[in-house]
Amino acid sequence: MEINLNLNKSCIQTAVKRKYNRLISNYFKLKASENTEIIESEISLLKEALENLDFAWLRATYPELRGGGKNEIIIGIGADNKITISINNRLIHETHQNYKL
Repeated sequence: MEINLNLNKSCIQTAVKRKYNRLISNYFKLKASENTEIIESEISLLKEALENLDFAWLRATYPELRGGGKNEIIIGIGADNKITISINNRLIHETHQNYKL
């Protein structure tokens, strides 16, 4: 699973928070009959990222994650269920702990 983040006007931490809050809001607007599995997985991934990523270190190490650019930023799940972050299709970070769906 991959989630595109818009960092045009905010840093990675703010973008993840906004996306998480938007998904939570949309989740409760869904009808019970709609397939909620994908949105639940996205919410779970973003929650795990908010709780476990060192955003200060990421911003300091990768200026693209500070925001304001036109880079393609993707947060996802990589090998061994680790949270990954990519900038312009280049893997730049992978968590050291397992992420469980």
